[in-house]
Amino acid sequence: MSRLPLLLVPLLALAGCGSSEPPAESGKTGMAAVSETAMADLREELANENLRLGEGDANAPKAEITPAGDLLIGGEAVPLNDAQRKLVLDYRAQLAGVAQAGAEVGLQAAELATRALAETAKGLVSGDKTSIEERVKAQAKDIEGTAKALCDRLPALYASQQALRQAVPQFEPYAQMDESDVEDCHVEQ
Repeated sequence: MSRLPLLLVPLLALAGCGSSEPPAESGKTGMAAVSETAMADLREELANENLRLGEGDANAPKAEITPAGDLLIGGEAVPLNDAQRKLVLDYRAQLAGVAQAGAEVGLQAAELATRALAETAKGLVSGDKTSIEERVKAQAKDIEGTAKALCDRLPALYASQQALRQAVPQFEPYAQMDESDVEDCHVEQ
């Protein structure tokens, strides 16, 4: 007895998951609605909450950049003049842009995986397996473009980090990006 039909039942159920009614505000359903909500939440968080720095370095005190451009290290505001605050705000904007672009890549990949599962299930049920790979590859091209856009943001983030590092010595432990991060991003595409 073939187990393939039994294995397809949960896969088809998964592919059909999601509300049949679109959210009132966007008209999108399923993964697209989840992605849209996640991006809206991320934009809200990046605009209104402190951005945490240096979380990978256990030796550096906790640091944050507030939406107003304050640099907090160990919970204390670093004294900044207007030019320094402008650099902090520029760095925050660059960092937020990279975070949004990274989230977009991740969400597109999740959407692609969901579509690929659905396409595979349809192909297995209908017997049309030849065009599945072609359709998935075409959809993957969109992710490549979004990933390139993410990589294209890194030089500005690095330049902003370097300017802030020069102007605010207390920022030094949090300036962890180097030129190889920019170069590696384009190579890994």
